[in-house]
Amino acid sequence: MTDKDIPSKVEEPAISYGQPLGSLELITQILGGAQAIGKKIKNVLDFLTVTENGLPIAVLKKLQARLQFTNRELGKSLDMSESTLQRRLKLNQNLDKKESESAIHLASVWAKGLDVFEDEDAFRVWLHTTNTALGNNKPLDLLHSPIGRDEIKDLLSRIEWGVYS
Repeated sequence: MTDKDIPSKVEEPAISYGQPLGSLELITQILGGAQAIGKKIKNVLDFLTVTENGLPIAVLKKLQARLQFTNRELGKSLDMSESTLQRRLKLNQNLDKKESESAIHLASVWAKGLDVFEDEDAFRVWLHTTNTALGNNKPLDLLHSPIGRDEIKDLLSRIEWGVYS
């Protein structure tokens, strides 16, 4: 075997490894971009770094505007009382680690919904509609829990692939 027989680069299918949250670019955009987050997100582990210090409140404001959630809906989705949410907003406080992780997961659900529905308004309607595949719950009512968010993303994947749900 000569050097000519050895390929100069590895040819692999164009797939993405290790990005379970979905499209990092879209999630970052939903959270307000690198400027709001305070760091350019290049991979999933970058989210781990930003959650350690807590996301800036600007991220929460951008997320709320994008999702068009009331304070009550956003607080419930982040498993945070409405009074804590209002205090964080008023005092311009960073989110804590758990709240930051919940915000990122919420953005990942939103990104998946946009991938599937390709229309934010249609996805918003779906979130507010009772769904038998979710135990006759509205998807919106399950966003407060990591398990609920996972179930919603699983259902969105089934819808995306045409699996009866």
